[in-house]
Amino acid sequence: MMDIRKLEKQTLEQIEKTSDENGLRIFEKQWLGPKGKIRELFRELKNFEPEERKKIGGEINLLKKELTAALEKKRTGAEKEKQGFVLEKEWLDATRPVKPAEIGHIHLLTSALKDIALIFKNLGFDSVSGPDIETEWNNFDALNIPAYHPARETADTFWLNQMSNVKSQKLLLRTHTSPSQIRHLLSHKPPCRIVSPGKVYRFEAIDASHNIEFWQLEGLAVDKNINFANLLDILRTFLKEFFKEKNLKIRIRPSYYPFVEPGIDIDLSFDGKKWIEAAGAGMVHPNVLKNTKLNPEGWQGIAFGIGVDRLIMLKHKIPDIRLLHSADLRFLKQF
Repeated sequence: MMDIRKLEKQTLEQIEKTSDENGLRIFEKQWLGPKGKIRELFRELKNFEPEERKKIGGEINLLKKELTAALEKKRTGAEKEKQGFVLEKEWLDATRPVKPAEIGHIHLLTSALKDIALIFKNLGFDSVSGPDIETEWNNFDALNIPAYHPARETADTFWLNQMSNVKSQKLLLRTHTSPSQIRHLLSHKPPCRIVSPGKVYRFEAIDASHNIEFWQLEGLAVDKNINFANLLDILRTFLKEFFKEKNLKIRIRPSYYPFVEPGIDIDLSFDGKKWIEAAGAGMVHPNVLKNTKLNPEGWQGIAFGIGVDRLIMLKHKIPDIRLLHSADLRFLKQF
C-alpha cells in the first residue's frame, strides 16, 4: 500500500532545502509535470480495490495541492529575499532630491536664423527656400556670371557627377543662395520681397574664418520704384535690430558682383578701428531681370547676401567658424 504521508513529508522537505529557482523548476517537472511522479501515482490506482482507490486518490490529490502551494510559497519567499538583498546592496535614499534632467535647447544657428527671419518679416519680407543642389543656369548663367568667371572652376565649386546617358543641365552644390531669387521671379509675379536662408558650399581651405559649408541669407525686393536708398535703409535697420549695439558702425563701400549694378559691400565695426565685411548688395542687374522675363525698363530690384555664420560670430565674439558646426557641448552650452 502507498504511504502518501511519508511521500508528503519527504517532498516538502526537499522543497524547503531547494535554494534556487532552477532547482524548484526541476522538482516541479519531476513531481507535477506531464510525466511526473504524481501522474505515476494516479496510474497505479488501477491496482487497488475501489474503496482503497477512492481513499488513496484523495490523498494523492491533496499531496498535489500541497506541493503546488509549497512551491508557490517558496518562490514568493525567494523573490522577497532577493529584493531584500538588492535593496540592501543598492540602497537608495528616497528623500534625496532628484538630479535635474539635462534638457537641450535651440542651437545657436537655428536661433539666429529665426531672429533674422522675424526681423525681415517685420520689414515686409517673406521667407522662401531653395534646393541645395542647383543647375548651372540658376547658379551662374541667370545671375549674369560669365562662363570665364573663376567661381565656375572645379577648384571653387562642387560639381556633381551625372550619368552619361542622362541629358540635362550640369548640377552642382549651390555656391550662394542667389539662385533662390531666380526661382522666385520665374514662378511669381512682382512686386515681391523675399529672404531665402540656406546652406551654401564652396571648395575652400578650412580655417578659423572659412568652411566648405556655411549659412547665407539672400534678400530680394522687386518693384516699380524701389531704389538704392531703400536698400541702404533696409540693411541698416536689419543690422541695428540684429546686433542691438549702440556702438555699431556701418560702412558702405563700392564693390563688384556680376548680378548687381552698382554693387556695394557692407562693413561693420564696434570700435571704429577694426572693420569686418558682413554683406554684399546692390541694384539687381538688368540682365538678371531679363533672364527672369522681366522688363528692366519697367521693373527694378535690390538684392543682398548676408553671411549668417559671420554675423553670429561677430555678435557672440566666436573666434572660429568651425565651432558653429561642431557637436562640442562645452561650446554649445554657452548659448
